[in-house]
Amino acid sequence: MRARRFHRIIIGTSCALLLILAGSVGSAHAWWDGKWKYRKKIVLDTTPQGGDVKEALNDFPVLVRLHTGNFTFDNAKPDGSDIRLIASDDKTPLKYHIERYDPKEEMVLIWVKVPQIAPASAEGFIWLYYGNGNASSGEDAGGTFDTPQLVVYHLEEKDGLPQDATAYKNNAKEFTGKLGTPSPIGRGITLKGEGDRLVIAKSPSLNFAKGFTFSTWVRSSRAQQDSRLFSWDDGKQALVIAVDGTKLSASASDGKKKSATGTTDLPLAKWVHVAVTWEPGKELVIYTDGRLKVQEKLPSMPEPSADVSIGASLSGKNGFAGDLDEVGLAGVARSPAWVYAAAMAEGPDTPLLTYQDEEGSSGGGESLTIHLLVVTAKAITLDGWLIIGAIIIMIATTWILFFNKFVTLRKLKKDNAAFSQFFTEMDGVGAVNGEEERFPDSSLARVYASGLDELGRRIKKMEDAKATCLPGQAITAFKAALDKASLQESKRNAAGLLMFTLSISGGPFMGLFGTVWGVINTFAGVAEAGEANLAAIAPGVASALACTLMGLMLAIPALFQYSYLSAEIKNVTADMNVFMDEFTNRVEEEYGGKT
Repeated sequence: MRARRFHRIIIGTSCALLLILAGSVGSAHAWWDGKWKYRKKIVLDTTPQGGDVKEALNDFPVLVRLHTGNFTFDNAKPDGSDIRLIASDDKTPLKYHIERYDPKEEMVLIWVKVPQIAPASAEGFIWLYYGNGNASSGEDAGGTFDTPQLVVYHLEEKDGLPQDATAYKNNAKEFTGKLGTPSPIGRGITLKGEGDRLVIAKSPSLNFAKGFTFSTWVRSSRAQQDSRLFSWDDGKQALVIAVDGTKLSASASDGKKKSATGTTDLPLAKWVHVAVTWEPGKELVIYTDGRLKVQEKLPSMPEPSADVSIGASLSGKNGFAGDLDEVGLAGVARSPAWVYAAAMAEGPDTPLLTYQDEEGSSGGGESLTIHLLVVTAKAITLDGWLIIGAIIIMIATTWILFFNKFVTLRKLKKDNAAFSQFFTEMDGVGAVNGEEERFPDSSLARVYASGLDELGRRIKKMEDAKATCLPGQAITAFKAALDKASLQESKRNAAGLLMFTLSISGGPFMGLFGTVWGVINTFAGVAEAGEANLAAIAPGVASALACTLMGLMLAIPALFQYSYLSAEIKNVTADMNVFMDEFTNRVEEEYGGKT
């Protein structure tokens, strides 16, 4: 019964360990790469309580904003080159690039292309990974945007010409204005309305035959007088987005006919997200802060043979006075949902993104615990490894010995039970002669065989002397044979238990020896260096304590193993003593008598 109960305990414990290991493996697969120590889940909330996105968006560039409130700068590289963005499957790296990484100002701006954003859902998310000192940059600015996105100016430059972040590299041809203006995203530009403008050279990529989208953040500094926010005009054909007073409008001319939208308000001294779209055969539409404001039928898009000018006409006239940020051009008409999501996602207090708490790699390919163990292992000196190596050998020896003993005792008890029943049911003490081989693992069968051999010799002498019973000396000799066989069986069962007692008593002292040695080395190093700090002492102390830990890992399991085996051997010995008494009584009944 005890063996059966212990067997159930072993099975239960094994199952629990397997579940733990399975959980660890599952977490390991869930952790994208064990070389990265930290990650953060960024939830994309498109419900009405979040970004309120009502249509699915594909390959949408999401702006990730990090600061001290949601990001630990000390856990990433100083330049942010170890940052990675991973899809929700925790396997697929996403295209991204960093617009700004400034630990001093505690600001990070990252653009990441999310393959799909589901509407009205709070289930979507991406992973932000960081914390790998050996990682090189994984940025791909051109891959961050979809193919129709032809121009993106983040305007983050401190000097020079604004650069296009897309793969088309439609960099600014000319720029007159002021860089470095604080803006909704990071930095922007200031145009004074006196000929300041940003010019984009005409190129084959700037083809709007399949549609058009212009977007930017605008802050108008004063009432304008027919200023040009966007101008694509060769004198015959033109597409113009203008500000007159505090009204925003758009117009297009193909040289024959001019179409103009109505106007919408453009508040002064306030940042507003402005977008203008056109789809072939449909309307020219103006959005402010993601909301559709005015639209006008525009059969076809003009194709001026001219450069594009932002903030004034190409001649420098009709200058806009105000600030701009995040200027973009696309060769398709972005959907209302796209425009609205862009306005929501790019704003400083976007409800679209929720940043969850930082996670250490506690379940990853290299968990935080494993990482710390690796750090400790690297700090262990040669003398520490010698002691730990000896302890590991003893741990392996005790576990192998325990499992061998456990299996042997189970077989022994099973065969003992079968032999005992067989012995009880036999007619005479010699009726089992030769049958004991059916119980190869039974200690009772071996004791019986030894006693039967001695009994056979005594019976032969009794028959030769023509006596009718065994003399007392013969019975005594028979008992002595049983005692001898029982002693041999006890020695066999107890073989190897010395290893457990050595581990129990010596393991902690071996660990303590390594600890003391390690602490001495640590403080000797401090004395030699002439200064002490936690960073210098901690690895040595951790290394020293690792020896104590290993000593306890040897002694504690050995204590439980020894206790279990000792109890089992004691039970086997008791059963053997009972059998010997029963065997002796039956021999005395059958062959005993007075001499």
